[in-house]
Amino acid sequence: MIVDIKNISGAILLSTTPNEGCKRKLTLQKEDYILLKFSLENPIYFKLGTYVECDFGLFEVCDLQSPTFNTDNAGYDYELRLDAHYWKWKNKIFKYTPETSGQEASWSLTAPLDVQASIVLRNLKALGYTYKGQDFDFSIDSTVENKSLLMTYDNTNILDACFEMAKKWDCECWVTDNIIHFGKCEFGDYVNMEIAKNVGEMSRSESQSTYATRIYAFGSTRNIPANYRPVDEAVVVNGVVQKRLMLPEGTPYIDAYPKMSTEEAIEQVVIFDEVYPRRVGTMSDITTKEYTETIENADGTTTEKKWDAYRFKDTGITFSKDYILPGEELTIIFQSGKLNGMVFAVTFDPDGKDEQLWEIVRNEDYGRPLPDEVLIPEDGDTYVLSGWDSTKITELGLVSAAERELKEEAEKYIAKSKIDPNTYNCTMMSDNAYSEDGMHNLYGIGQRVNLINKAYFENGRLSRVIGFELNLDKPYDSPVYTVGETAAYSRIGELEDKVENLTLKGQVYTGGSGSGVYVIRRNDSTPATDSNVFSALRSLSMFLRKDKPDFTNYLLRLLGGLEVGEAIDSLTAGKGIIADNKGRIQADRMELRSSLTVLEIIFNRLSAMESDYSFSESGTIESVELLEDGTYRLPLRKRWENDFTALDENDVVYGMVNNLASGTGDYYTSWLRILNVNTVSNTITAVMYPDDEVPGGKNYPPEPLMILSHRGNPVNEDRQAYWYLSSREKCICMLDGVAKPILEENNYAIIIGKLKQLSLFDNLPINYRHSYIYCRGIAIQDLLRIGYQGTPVRSENNRGPWSSEDAVNNPYQSTDTVYDAVYHVGCKWMCLSTGTLQEPKWNATDWAQIEGNSELTLEFSSSNGYTFFAGKVNTEITPVVYWGYNDISADVLAGDWSWTRDSGQVTEDNAWSVAHANNGRVLHLTNEDMPSNWGTTRKVKFTCTAYVRDGIESINIENSIIV
Repeated sequence: MIVDIKNISGAILLSTTPNEGCKRKLTLQKEDYILLKFSLENPIYFKLGTYVECDFGLFEVCDLQSPTFNTDNAGYDYELRLDAHYWKWKNKIFKYTPETSGQEASWSLTAPLDVQASIVLRNLKALGYTYKGQDFDFSIDSTVENKSLLMTYDNTNILDACFEMAKKWDCECWVTDNIIHFGKCEFGDYVNMEIAKNVGEMSRSESQSTYATRIYAFGSTRNIPANYRPVDEAVVVNGVVQKRLMLPEGTPYIDAYPKMSTEEAIEQVVIFDEVYPRRVGTMSDITTKEYTETIENADGTTTEKKWDAYRFKDTGITFSKDYILPGEELTIIFQSGKLNGMVFAVTFDPDGKDEQLWEIVRNEDYGRPLPDEVLIPEDGDTYVLSGWDSTKITELGLVSAAERELKEEAEKYIAKSKIDPNTYNCTMMSDNAYSEDGMHNLYGIGQRVNLINKAYFENGRLSRVIGFELNLDKPYDSPVYTVGETAAYSRIGELEDKVENLTLKGQVYTGGSGSGVYVIRRNDSTPATDSNVFSALRSLSMFLRKDKPDFTNYLLRLLGGLEVGEAIDSLTAGKGIIADNKGRIQADRMELRSSLTVLEIIFNRLSAMESDYSFSESGTIESVELLEDGTYRLPLRKRWENDFTALDENDVVYGMVNNLASGTGDYYTSWLRILNVNTVSNTITAVMYPDDEVPGGKNYPPEPLMILSHRGNPVNEDRQAYWYLSSREKCICMLDGVAKPILEENNYAIIIGKLKQLSLFDNLPINYRHSYIYCRGIAIQDLLRIGYQGTPVRSENNRGPWSSEDAVNNPYQSTDTVYDAVYHVGCKWMCLSTGTLQEPKWNATDWAQIEGNSELTLEFSSSNGYTFFAGKVNTEITPVVYWGYNDISADVLAGDWSWTRDSGQVTEDNAWSVAHANNGRVLHLTNEDMPSNWGTTRKVKFTCTAYVRDGIESINIENSIIV
């Protein structure tokens, strides 16, 4: 397994292979990380957000990391810890209103678990946190009572907030992918972990948790008077009597088992402070009363400030001041509305008129006086009142209901307290550890386990995995599992629940009567047969839905093809999407976010292009990394294996990207200058131009998938030219001498189409709505038709083939407005002199060649064909010089020839003398000139030096002759 460590932009910082000491460790609600150990010659700074995506999930650097300097080899040793992706939540404060500027970090809320968890999702969304592009969500299983409870958060981080919620609702919290789970982390069939069979070592860790089989339970002191019930001496425990709510009469304590003896009882006192007699009231008839407050200023003066106090009525109860407990203050805690979870003092009958009216006392403990103009009570808000004697209104039965609630909570508590709280560390055997049918299993947290060890358990212990540690290089090499029991019911309780759910020989049957059918649940590894069925949730997790959008993480093969929508097979009038089993696809539109690779493109003859098309060197940005010095490191995409960028140092480059994500279709443009090009990694380093040095006055940073186009170079004059087509500007522009993003007028070499409004056109009759051709050099154009009266450009008068008779009878012309053009010796010629009789050819001075082949070549002819020297006979070689297709030997060659042989081409007898010149153009080679052992496949290279007439420089012509 190769592990790529990437920075926050996705660029690879280091690729490493896990070796000895690299770990994967997870403990429920405590730790979840991988540890990578490696050494480097030079340090790499792994910043927060650096991440790894491997077989075990997505992990990030959540704390500052630093290596240890190795004094033995002057290197740097790393133990790089990367936590699970959600662990970075511990670095962010849990806020009540994360979307606004009023981000309260200390707050309280009384609400069900789903409401509390929804605020977690809002915090994550405000931070922009997702899991591989998916928003986070939560799941609360059926074992959790989704009741309203008070939670207080004081600068609590998001991760701790989740764990505190789990503790408050008496459940566990764990995260898988983008789901935050609340409930019991246990699943699957029980697997055996047996000492000396698949477990090499099994050790017990003594738990600090309380282990009890008899508890004395008491509730809160709220809303009950002292001595609300006669003291029962049997329940006097540590003096906890009288002031607290007690269990129902006749129930002095709760035992884990019936008929428990005194010796078996392990006693514990438990206080349930949230259980008390209470009534949920509903507010109505909300009114306000204005008060005036006098504020003393720093200069000794005073200022009067007016504010409103909120009042309400509750028609569901008739209250009296006599109900207020001595020494107690009446308070309410909101159960709903904008003030949900907040606590306020209240005044009953504030005007002394006994009208069942309540006034909310302003509270400044929440950072500002509340209620205010925004956070206010409203009709229909619910609340719970504290500070009054609930025994005064016996018809409500609040006390007896609270005592029954206390008993229920105590029974739940004892069911967990009687369970062995110890944990067991199981080191698996490497050879046959946890293997089934020759396949090894790696268990995750929550896997149900049956521990078998006679040293600890008489009949085994049913529990589940709450943590594990394994080696990254060899995961199956003696992993260690931490096993602990958190089941809500004892074995006796489970047997009582099996009336409708019976387990027999490892098989689970559902149904009160009849034969019963085995149900394969979500995390059940039982093979499917004709005699069992999948549960509804298992089916939903395995099979694609037909009634709602769905997806699969696995390959989906549609061997017969695919039709989407009302599919009609036609290239011009078709509908929907068709993908047949021959590899043919029809659709109306295709949008690709990266690239398109094809062998052939066939398209309609009419095509169109939007925006600009640049003809210059280019490259597509793969990823963007902003370096500490303000420059950008930009890896460029390789279109094939040996594709390397043609961009160069100091190049001015330009990129444009359509901001599709905004939905506005805005274009972002970026101007950069290349500082360095690394062709090995196909990466450039570049710096942005300032805003005032780019067109439009605004420069944007580069973005992934942006195409960079070469637009000049301030240093290298050979890289200062490019040209482009523009559908927006309706023109073709060819530019030269470009050294910066903002163009100068002298950069425009050729413009075809709508002209730029340049100063050089100021005195010309230019209509910028029409199309023109502008050329900064020589152009052939008839300007007379558009009424231009300046110096004209000559137009062409085509006279057809040239002949000497035509030259005498109708002399060829060349004037300021018209020139004669002729065709001769396979070329087209332009007349430069009026009345010329000269033949148009290679060295004519009255004619200019404007079309045709003017390449200079040399061929040889010999007295016995082209098999030179075959049979070692006398051979005469005659050179022929061609200009295009025309033999110009008589014009070019003059005087004697000088011939030289390149002896390096001869493999034997290098002492052979150089051939000599004789009779002008003819080279005579005799048998005596040839090495005696030459065959017919030798190659000799001769250099012929000839002199051109009229004093023109000599020409050297090289050729090879097969001998």
